[in-house]
Amino acid sequence: MAGLSVGEVSGAIAAGVFVSTSTGVKRNVRLTGWIQPATLFVISVAAIVTPLGLYTSIEAADSPTTVVFHYTKDPSTFGDGTPPRSSWPFTEVCGNGIPCPGTTLNQSCITEGLLQNCTVSYDPRIPAALGALFSDGSSSFSPSVSSIFDIQWRAYVRLQDAYSTLEYYISGGYRQLATLILNEGAQVIEGLIVDMESGGIGFRNHTVPKSVPALGATWAEDILFVQPETQCVNLNITMDFQYDSTASNGTAVLTDHGGFSALSRQGPSMNLPSNEQGKINLKERAYNAAWLNNFLTLVYFNATGDDPSNITRLDVTPGQTFPVEESSFSVYATAVQSSLYFGGYLNLNKTNPYNISSTNFAIINNLCGGTSSGSTPNIDSSIVGCAVLYGAAKRTDGGSNLIVDPLSKWTAPIYSCASAVRARVQTVSFQYNGTGLGSLKATSIIPKAYTSSSSFPRWAVQNLNWLQFSDAMPMWGILGSANSSQSPLGTAWNMSTIAAESLYLPGFMDWDFMSGTAPVPVLPGSQYLPALNFYSQALYTAMNIGPPVRKYSGYQGYADYSGWSSLGVYAKWQNLSSSADTVSQILNLVWTDVAANAVVGTRGWGLTSAASTDSAAFVPSANVSSTDLNPAPLTQVPVVLYHQRIQYRLPFAVPAIVALAITLIALVTLLVLAIQGKTGANRMRNFLDATSMGRSTAQLLWPPVLAQGTRIFVKEYGKRQVTITGTAIIAEELHAANESEKPDDKNQESDNSNQLEDDVKPNLLNKRPHITTDGLVTQGE
Repeated sequence: MAGLSVGEVSGAIAAGVFVSTSTGVKRNVRLTGWIQPATLFVISVAAIVTPLGLYTSIEAADSPTTVVFHYTKDPSTFGDGTPPRSSWPFTEVCGNGIPCPGTTLNQSCITEGLLQNCTVSYDPRIPAALGALFSDGSSSFSPSVSSIFDIQWRAYVRLQDAYSTLEYYISGGYRQLATLILNEGAQVIEGLIVDMESGGIGFRNHTVPKSVPALGATWAEDILFVQPETQCVNLNITMDFQYDSTASNGTAVLTDHGGFSALSRQGPSMNLPSNEQGKINLKERAYNAAWLNNFLTLVYFNATGDDPSNITRLDVTPGQTFPVEESSFSVYATAVQSSLYFGGYLNLNKTNPYNISSTNFAIINNLCGGTSSGSTPNIDSSIVGCAVLYGAAKRTDGGSNLIVDPLSKWTAPIYSCASAVRARVQTVSFQYNGTGLGSLKATSIIPKAYTSSSSFPRWAVQNLNWLQFSDAMPMWGILGSANSSQSPLGTAWNMSTIAAESLYLPGFMDWDFMSGTAPVPVLPGSQYLPALNFYSQALYTAMNIGPPVRKYSGYQGYADYSGWSSLGVYAKWQNLSSSADTVSQILNLVWTDVAANAVVGTRGWGLTSAASTDSAAFVPSANVSSTDLNPAPLTQVPVVLYHQRIQYRLPFAVPAIVALAITLIALVTLLVLAIQGKTGANRMRNFLDATSMGRSTAQLLWPPVLAQGTRIFVKEYGKRQVTITGTAIIAEELHAANESEKPDDKNQESDNSNQLEDDVKPNLLNKRPHITTDGLVTQGE
């Protein structure tokens, strides 16, 4: 053992356990000892954490795939209640005895004595060339965009016409299928995409991919939408009322909140505004109507003079109230109301200082609307409807807004609103997972993006300069892109065009008290062209909301949109009635719901027109829920398919990266050492031999043996028998001897140590240890 320190030999072998210590061990050796458990810890963490980063996700394919589309029926009430499409031709009539462009009117007279008997017959069918003008134009702009001939009545009836060569014609038969008022976002129903967020309906006969993966597919289409656009202004007066002890009726007053006392003394212009495309300012019209309504109300109460251009007095103080209990108007805490009649809260049959009557208030609607039944149907005769809207009432006594208690107090805001209707192309994104129309979702509806004005659609409106709105409504639609040349057919059929993102639709919405003219055109017999007037009918209903007890609350058959019979609807109206910016949504949503129940779209991928027996007549597009007499060729539509992919979150790979870095460092270090000759298989074998238990024991008992080769060592010492206990005794006795006779100096210490080994070794070696053949260790002699 000469030349070995006690720390490097690590002293004792007791009870079969070899105890090591770091005392006297070199620093790099100790560092290596710490690196090893640290590395094992990192590897253990990596083994647990690394797999946690794996996850699966649904991802879109890198490129679109073309698939075949086919019709699918709506399983909801709208699908069940929509009749099969009719192949009856579109027809148009322009007033009494006035033929529409392209139609024929035949009159034959026979003179009998002094009498002349005349018979009239006409062919109201729309010529195929005129129908193709709009149908081909919309298709050339985008194959999925509908024309006015892709819009049909959802429910219809067949009526008789004795003067028509067809003898019968198709007419709308409105019947409410369901209400979507409480729904949110885009709704996909039979033949339509209904936007219950902003308002509007898109025309699409729903076809979907025939076969898609279980994870679905997405695609986008350009869809023709017809939308209401409404702006409202607060009158700054409220209807305040209190119920009696039975909560059945009560008294109401008008309360001024600045609408009377702070009325601007500069009134609006009395000239009718222009309804040209792009020049309709709905906010301004709503304000003008509000100002004139408040002014006439003050004149009625003799709080100002009757000259709107010279207001010299306003005998009103802020917060002042005006009674309305003698009016025929009824206010409710359970319903909202809208009306074309401004000043409806006044008893205009009552004598007043300036004899204000319903005729005076009728001027408001005329000035705000800008068109009337006598206006010329053309591209600059856009429909604008103006109405007063009584918002949902809220309690002022601290009670619940949804409970009508006896003696409860309420207040309802009053707004002036102006609405127009416009057509535009919007891009709709679809998502479908292959389980029927119920799984077809319209995920987004946004206005179509155009690269420049040259890519706008070219809108056309039929110019009927020799007629009035009371005679006919003009056709409208898309003739192609803005950069396309004016179609010769468009000129031939007297079409006015404009390149724009949207088109305000023509029409009128007023009430002529003097002549009794209806506020919307009443279609003449034999006409079947729903796209020309469904939007004005829906607008009229939205502007005449009232509880079922009110006799003029819309046409018979419409749902109750006041909230009277639906607490959920009324709660929604209460939220929207809080400001002029949100209350306009009430009119937009009511218009949308009525229109969704009134019409249906028939254009869709893979669908075609029904067969026509007369090449001169233009017929509706077919809905394949009816007999498809002329199947379309398979249409390949590009869609993006979705697949499941395995993904990994990189932060979970940090322990594995660290372990890999340690491994690479160790491998590089080993390679460098191997190149330098400081390590290798032979050198490792020498270290293993030198540090084996056999070599160490032999070196202790019969030195020197470390430098001997394996074969020589085995041949010389391989059959010698030793015991671990005997080795421990030698070490202990040597240590005890050294401790008992410590020298005074180093030289003396070395001599005594050597002498001690010489004295002890012979005695110990005489006790030759051996191992029996059965493996039991015994002490030899």
